[in-house]
Amino acid sequence: MPIGAQDHLEGLYARQRLLSAEASRLESERDLLGQNSDRRYILEIEIIALREEASRISARIADVLERDLQR
Repeated sequence: MPIGAQDHLEGLYARQRLLSAEASRLESERDLLGQNSDRRYILEIEIIALREEASRISARIADVLERDLQR
């Protein structure tokens, strides 16, 4: 794997870990709130958005790895 691709891949993994960690942190915060809290509603939206972005990055990682295998 070219060094530049490895750096790019490491950056993607770091972003994915960051997003997943933040989503987990927000889930813990959400779990402490009451069921009908407005803050809980906002946290749910943020958690979903973070998980979706982490999934998009996972797809990019898979694409990079697939291209590497094809070389």
